[in-house]
Amino acid sequence: MRNSNLGDSTTFLKKLYFTGFCLLGLVLFFYQIIKGDYYLERAKNNYVRLLPSRAIRGSIFDRNENPLAFDRAAFNISVIPYQIKNKKVQLFKDLSSVLNYDPTLLHKNYTENLRSRFSPVNIIEDIDKKTALGIKERFEDSVFVNSEPKRFYSQPWESAHVLGYIKEVAANYEILKKYGYSPLERAGFLGIEQYYDAYLQGQDGATSIEVDAKGKVVGFLGKQIPIKGKDIYLTLDSQIQKTARQSMEKKRGAIILMNSNNGEILALYSQPSFNPNHFIEGKDIAKFLTNKRSPLLNRAIQATYPMGSTFKPILAAAGLEEDKISPADEFTCTGEFKLGIANFRCMHAHGKQNLHEAILHSCNIYFYNVGLALGPKLMAKWAKRFGLDSSTEIDLPYEKKGLIPNPKWKQRKLKTNWFGGDTLNFSIGQGFVSVTPIEVLLAINVFASDGYLVNPHILKRVEGQPANPPSKTYLGIKEKNLNAIKKALRDTVKNQNGTAHALERLKLNISGKTGTAQNKGRPHGWFVGFFPYGNNKYTLCIFLENGGSSYTALKVGYKFLREIKEKRLLKDG
Repeated sequence: MRNSNLGDSTTFLKKLYFTGFCLLGLVLFFYQIIKGDYYLERAKNNYVRLLPSRAIRGSIFDRNENPLAFDRAAFNISVIPYQIKNKKVQLFKDLSSVLNYDPTLLHKNYTENLRSRFSPVNIIEDIDKKTALGIKERFEDSVFVNSEPKRFYSQPWESAHVLGYIKEVAANYEILKKYGYSPLERAGFLGIEQYYDAYLQGQDGATSIEVDAKGKVVGFLGKQIPIKGKDIYLTLDSQIQKTARQSMEKKRGAIILMNSNNGEILALYSQPSFNPNHFIEGKDIAKFLTNKRSPLLNRAIQATYPMGSTFKPILAAAGLEEDKISPADEFTCTGEFKLGIANFRCMHAHGKQNLHEAILHSCNIYFYNVGLALGPKLMAKWAKRFGLDSSTEIDLPYEKKGLIPNPKWKQRKLKTNWFGGDTLNFSIGQGFVSVTPIEVLLAINVFASDGYLVNPHILKRVEGQPANPPSKTYLGIKEKNLNAIKKALRDTVKNQNGTAHALERLKLNISGKTGTAQNKGRPHGWFVGFFPYGNNKYTLCIFLENGGSSYTALKVGYKFLREIKEKRLLKDG
């Protein structure tokens, strides 16, 4: 009986062991074979960590090698989430007490900067080195000092629209990932920072470490050294840029100064401006974004306006080239021009006016007659030839093209016919004409450069390598026609009856044209010109949005040119 019971027990135990081994085999097969790749990858992620190391972004310098934008060292206090998971609340409380820091900000920074349990998370950012090392000494392994590059702009208000700013890719990752950016990178937004981001950004590095199950670093596996971005040098003169801002005072508008022959931009200032350092610091951003004065708008290249009488030299060139007028032809100005039942006015009754006198006095009646002789199609043809409806291809993002109307455009866009009054408005740069200040600058520069439409640029060189040679297009205007208009533009400043005579006191031999452009609000004020006459080196555009008249633009131009002359900032390009 005993032997029978013993045999039964042995058989039961064998079956139990066999079943257990089968179950164990099935579990091992599931985890090692079926889920093996998953857990292998998970094991790697748990014990091998990459700590990113940011590249230093290339610096931006002006033409005289003065720094405009560069990376400085920012010291941050960071934590590893896995290491502080059971003491986070107390740690943050102690840090707040020591630094007199709002604990809610620590939690906020922790939440916003958290990427993974093993990656460093900045909880206190951009503090001085001494304070950072003192915190490390006090809290030992609970925190560590994380040094990273932070962008700084030395001339923020003066050069904001040219430089732009940088921000974390993570904030716009869904948009930028298709361009190859990772969430931890920094990318340029607006201005040179965006346009030349590929040169400036460099390549981030990383440190590979091994950690144990508790998150403690137990080994160093390797390091990829970050590669610094390339420095770039601009054609801008930071002192002239500063003078432009001072000359504008609180007015809205733009000032552009360019080398007449090679298109180098010496100054490009738009106002109101903004401080790109605030975007780096996250300070007052909403104020800039919601401001009704649109400080982020680069009025020099991104806003279009009627150009008023600054269009008249272009119309004069069209009339001469198309043989619709000669320099000696005269039209009589009585102060008004009647077309049908409508009256179109001039500022004064100038009497008989030839081409030279009409430009000198900015006579509307003369140019009404020229416009009617040409017709809208020929006017549009020559306005487009002068680049007034095209991108200038300046090396800044988001440039807007101007609008030059014609009968087909009006029929397509407004579903109505072209009338004689449209032609008269067009002939003095009004009506549907809408252009950017930089387009007007380049159009008047055709006379400064002896008939060439020059492409503007801001990049001078990249780490010793010069920018691409400037390009320009010859418009084929007859020399005698160019000279007739150039002489009239010179006398517009030189002659005491010229509309820009106020600038003659500067003794810079300036040629130019004023413009007062009507619109729904106060008129816009323009002055465009070039100097010195006979050896033109510089072309200037002063634009005042709702400035009231061209006289206000002249005052700003006078102050700007006087300052850069007295400071001896004008040099050969």
